[in-house]
Amino acid sequence: MSAHANPRTADGYIRVSRVAGREGESFISPEVQRDKIAGWAGLHDVEIVRWWEELDQSGRRRDRPMFQEALARCEAGETGGIVVARLDRFARSAVDALEAIKRLNEAGARLVSVEDNFDGSTPMGRFAIGILTLIAELELDRITESWAAAVQAAVARGVHISATPPAGYRRDEESGRLVVVEKDAAVIRELFHRRANGASWTSLADFLTESGVKSSKGGDAWSVMGVSRLIKNRVYRGEARSGAYVNPEGHEPIVTQAEFDAAQATRTVLTPRDGSVASLAMLGGLARCAGCGHTLKIAGGRTKNTGERYATYYCVGRYGSGYCSARATIRASYLDTYVEERVLATLTAGDGFVARALQQTDEINEAQRRLESAVHELTLYLQTDLIGTVGQDAFLAGVETRQGAVDQARAELERLRAQSLVLDQLPSGDLLESWSQLELQEKRTLMHGLLDRVVLRRDETKGRNPAPLSERTQIVLRGNVLLEPMGT
Repeated sequence: MSAHANPRTADGYIRVSRVAGREGESFISPEVQRDKIAGWAGLHDVEIVRWWEELDQSGRRRDRPMFQEALARCEAGETGGIVVARLDRFARSAVDALEAIKRLNEAGARLVSVEDNFDGSTPMGRFAIGILTLIAELELDRITESWAAAVQAAVARGVHISATPPAGYRRDEESGRLVVVEKDAAVIRELFHRRANGASWTSLADFLTESGVKSSKGGDAWSVMGVSRLIKNRVYRGEARSGAYVNPEGHEPIVTQAEFDAAQATRTVLTPRDGSVASLAMLGGLARCAGCGHTLKIAGGRTKNTGERYATYYCVGRYGSGYCSARATIRASYLDTYVEERVLATLTAGDGFVARALQQTDEINEAQRRLESAVHELTLYLQTDLIGTVGQDAFLAGVETRQGAVDQARAELERLRAQSLVLDQLPSGDLLESWSQLELQEKRTLMHGLLDRVVLRRDETKGRNPAPLSERTQIVLRGNVLLEPMGT
């Protein structure tokens, strides 16, 4: 018993599911329950210091207020235990009963069931608790298996298992499947397109808020974190998912696979303030140092003769990982002009990269097959009861290996799809003709849609007969496609 509880005191707990209209052998009226509890207390010299009567309360509910208050009194040492007329008055489930009994034991209190001749403080009572533990484990296994089967069946039907439908969808009351709300879906499609083109999370959150799209919880304002979760949610690809169970065609998608992958692979294109040094550089965020791999910073300067401002890409040289031994630097206009010319030459050519990208359809199909095969193998492994044969550790290691194969196959497929998406990002013929009239920010946006990075090597000539940029520059398109090999 608890040091603060009198072992000769207890609370009497009475419960009936429904008072009116009840009859039959399983029904015990509140009066009969009280008499049984009081009779047991008199025989065992125990004082019932408080009575609890919960009427019209199901025993399946753990959150019964009086039941929880009685447990709390035991834990506080205000009473020595709880006495019930029959164990099913205490709880309907072995799992629930065992959980409450553990709380009582930890508090040094006891549970007594009069009709079942159960007293948790006696050797037989403790033996009964051990049996109850085994029953509870079996019950949990049964509940878990039933729930898993129900979830798997629901996902196979395309049911979205969530308290609320995601933004852009509503739930069909009969089937449980998601139905597109076209007004909101149009905004979400635009959201994915903007992210693919480098829009920042903050601007996307503002866009959703101003468009009047409500969150899944009905909120009017969107946070950066909320938008990030939306963009990464595969529900917009039409997937119904719960844990390991996935239905890739559970409902109507809002975005295509290519649109989804493009939004995942992109980076934020920072829009420089008008008049800032960064506004003079087209490749800000794309240019990297070949010596260390870090993104080149942008610094400003002025020409001696005219005082005109210009931007320079440069490597900081000192990082947390160490020093760069070959810091690259170049005036931004030189690198911007060179890369712009090379990209335009590729876009206007009738072969080259475009032709190679068109040939990647077979690679994408093969990558899709590899992913499906990896997912199938993982699913079969999970459905095969091998824990008893190989042991839990070995089984989990097998799951981890197969999940790794799935992740690797999915990453490769997304890489190829992002690479293929470059074709959709290519400027049209009309845009190419008017390229020279585009603002620098418009060119910057297009370059971020086309390029993954531009790697610059340091010029070792020290200003004398500088090495041509074709020997110092590596241009890599989205999808990690090399456009311009670096010279030797």
